[in-house]
Amino acid sequence: MHFSQNDIRALVLITGSKQSINPRTLQEELRLRRETVSRLITHLVEIGLAERRGREVVLAGTPPADAFKKLYFRHRASPLHKILSLKRVELLARLDRTPKNLETLAIETGIPIDTLYGYLKGFLWVGIVSRSRQGKAYHFSFNYIVWPELKDFVTSLQEYRVLRLVPREALLIKSYENSVLFKSLRPQDATFSSFSAYEDYGIELGLKDYYYTLPKKELSIQEVFIHSLDSAWEFSQKLFCVLFYLKNRDKLEGIDHLMMKDLKSVLQGERIKGYPTMEDIEDRTDLYDIKL
Repeated sequence: MHFSQNDIRALVLITGSKQSINPRTLQEELRLRRETVSRLITHLVEIGLAERRGREVVLAGTPPADAFKKLYFRHRASPLHKILSLKRVELLARLDRTPKNLETLAIETGIPIDTLYGYLKGFLWVGIVSRSRQGKAYHFSFNYIVWPELKDFVTSLQEYRVLRLVPREALLIKSYENSVLFKSLRPQDATFSSFSAYEDYGIELGLKDYYYTLPKKELSIQEVFIHSLDSAWEFSQKLFCVLFYLKNRDKLEGIDHLMMKDLKSVLQGERIKGYPTMEDIEDRTDLYDIKL
């Protein structure tokens, strides 16, 4: 998610003003054209930070808007329009207590190293990050002591953006960094995943629920399998996961998931509470042309 400096300047005005703010006021304070202010307000409304109330623009009643208010009142003297503009939010989301070098951050954020270094220099100046040397490389970590409200705002903003993808009548299964996994009794304009995508790989289940992911995209078999592991709350669903793994084992051996240890233990003959036994598995292998 990208902010322009004017986005943040407008948000600061809306948050800190003791009087009602309208587009005309923003136009005069920011010295922008009316069309530019209109687009700016629309952007803030779309991402859940502002609301239109008649002719006025107010801070939205959302978690990220509330988090920004706390950030503003704690750091109102800081240059928030510079701290949060361009791709800096992506960088802030990736910084945490574990020190990371420039190369790692560049890979995680997709930000060129020269640009990244400029962002980090600015963060160092206002105490947002700490820098340490490990060997020949500098490593950077987020300063939670001074800037906890900033981290809370960035985290809340990302969570809100992802959760808004879930249809109202659907049940969220898991939110990831940039996507969500959910199920619904009704068809949705989304990408089939988890157990609903098993049919594409030779395992037809005849489910009553639909499993989806958003935003829409083409999924790999590994992503489908991880989504099903994250969806496997019941005994029967864990059995489906085992069968899918057996049928596509050559492509799924490298999967790193907490359930994989128990899944593989079951296939070694161990009995684990809540998981199918080898007898349960053998009863289904012929149905899906699976060889143990």
